Amino acid sequence: MLELSDVHVNFGHVQALRSVSIKVPEGCIFAVLGANGAGKTTLLRAVLGLNKAKGGIRFAGVDIASFPTFERVRLGIALVPEGRRLFPEFTVEENLRIGTISRNNRAEITNDIAEICEIFPFLKERYRQQAYTLSGGEGQMLAIARALLSRPKMLLLDEPSAGLMPIAVAETFHYIAQISKKKGLTVLLVEQNAAKALSIADRAGVLELGRLVFEDEAAAVMVDDRIKEAYLGG
Repeated sequence: MLELSDVHVNFGHVQALRSVSIKVPEGCIFAVLGANGAGKTTLLRAVLGLNKAKGGIRFAGVDIASFPTFERVRLGIALVPEGRRLFPEFTVEENLRIGTISRNNRAEITNDIAEICEIFPFLKERYRQQAYTLSGGEGQMLAIARALLSRPKMLLLDEPSAGLMPIAVAETFHYIAQISKKKGLTVLLVEQNAAKALSIADRAGVLELGRLVFEDEAAAVMVDDRIKEAYLGG
């Protein structure tokens, strides 16, 4: 589904990504772990074309390295940014409809919103409420639901657990796994909560100072002594 080959991102004299190569199979949840400043968010932004990158980027068999962001979105890549970036004064419904802005078929949009409200029942209950009235966990799931309404083939998730209470973190990761399995959705997940990320991931990689230093099946990453000591509390 997604293949990065020798990808570099520079900010002036600072190398944010250094020769990163990753393959994310279709339908896979791929977790990217690493400390603050490791380059995790830069990686997502490079995939979407928000950061200028050198190297190969292929998505669904298409070379997208030179594509602007809107073309990558049109091909089926959606980002849920860190901090959710909702429109707080807009209602839940209005925030959801922003996810359909590039679509024209009203009947399909209506059906998809109804389906999303089945997946996330609280959205239906709070449909007319303004987004700022939601809890942190509800807001995160609204942001994910909004992204899903663009009908993506691949979802980029940037720190979905950030700022959430433990119960909301558990619910958020449960829904991510459920949606990926139900829809066959490919997910590239950037997350500092390594244990939660690995619990739902199929594969995982570790970034350190912009370099991919470790990659394997998630189950193998979870039991690797180096990873356990650095990211899982020993």
